[in-house]
Amino acid sequence: MNKCIIAGKGELPKLLAKNNKEFLIISITNLSYSTDFENISYEIDLLDFKKIIETLKKHNITELIFVGKFYRPKNFKNKLPDEVKKIIKETQYLGDDGLLRKIKVFFEQNGFQVLSPGNIIRHTFKKNEIIFNTKFQDNNKYEYFLDSISVAKELLDTISIFDMGQSVVVRGNHVLGIEGIEGTNELIKRCGKYFKDLLINKKSYGPILVKLPKLNQTLDFDMPVIGIDTIKLAYQYNYFGLAFSSKGVLVINEDEIRSFCSSKNFYLYIIDVKK
Repeated sequence: MNKCIIAGKGELPKLLAKNNKEFLIISITNLSYSTDFENISYEIDLLDFKKIIETLKKHNITELIFVGKFYRPKNFKNKLPDEVKKIIKETQYLGDDGLLRKIKVFFEQNGFQVLSPGNIIRHTFKKNEIIFNTKFQDNNKYEYFLDSISVAKELLDTISIFDMGQSVVVRGNHVLGIEGIEGTNELIKRCGKYFKDLLINKKSYGPILVKLPKLNQTLDFDMPVIGIDTIKLAYQYNYFGLAFSSKGVLVINEDEIRSFCSSKNFYLYIIDVKK
């Protein structure tokens, strides 16, 4: 065993650990719990870098996989080591990607390799693949879907320089919402409610969620994730479909996603990105 999962909030760390029982787990306090895992696990505060490194070295760990949602600490109850203070000071005005890059450098300088979760969790979706229920096939729908995706991709690529948003919701040329700190699920709900209350009519197509990694994003940490729960939530809120990048996106529940989109009136498209 030379790999360790640094577990944040969410189901993804549990899934990865379940499929890799030999991995060590470090659960970050208040984000995940050691009792969630059958693996050898410890629960450690995010800012207790000394204890994290001691634990990693105790188990001869050489490779780290950061998985799940992480939040910036707000309250510093204990005296912080100088290296932690340095990272906090240097990243207080940076976006999430800037912060994650600093953390990665810190662990690499201490002798650990940071792996992308994408090295462990893989999917078989192909670029430009489209999945839908054939009984709902319609050229107008297809054109609407691809045109909307093109608008969304251009927007996401443009705002990447601000280190914000991995998801947008669009309808044709209209942007309904950009993902903020609330996360993808709340974006889906917010734009879905807006569509239902103000925009829906018998001839209208629903919103489209598009999810891409930011240009030059550090994918060793904060990879966008698509799972069946995301798909079902979008369908519940009258979305037309969803599109995500062929690279740089973690996909879980692939079989369920394929089955769902093939049986419901919901389109799925895998965007060809050259990264």
